[in-house]
Amino acid sequence: METYSIYTPKINHEVKEMLTIADLIPQGRENAISRAILTEKCVANGLIDRKVKDKDRKMRNLVKKARIDWTILNLSDGDGYYRPSHEDLLELKRYIRQEENRGKAIFKNIQNVKKLYEDYVKGRLE
Repeated sequence: METYSIYTPKINHEVKEMLTIADLIPQGRENAISRAILTEKCVANGLIDRKVKDKDRKMRNLVKKARIDWTILNLSDGDGYYRPSHEDLLELKRYIRQEENRGKAIFKNIQNVKKLYEDYVKGRLE
């Protein structure tokens, strides 16, 4: 019987995890980071290309995607972005209420658009 051996090289370096925008957002409201500074950090860490014209929009899109896996708050008072800590229960409650109200308002607007669409389709309006 023939025997074969396979050469498998060993990796001598550690696999570096990719940095995400969530890594740049501090925990706790008292440590919130402004949009401008967060955008600068994203550029400095290679999350946003320096050549991108609207870096702020790109940063907000990164936050939007990160919110799938992380809880990232930015209350409408403009204090900046942060990941809530246990001490931020009141802010979590406010954020939940804020987002639920935003969702209800959007849903209500869509209902009016659907009604208008149905009126046109069914010939009730010309």
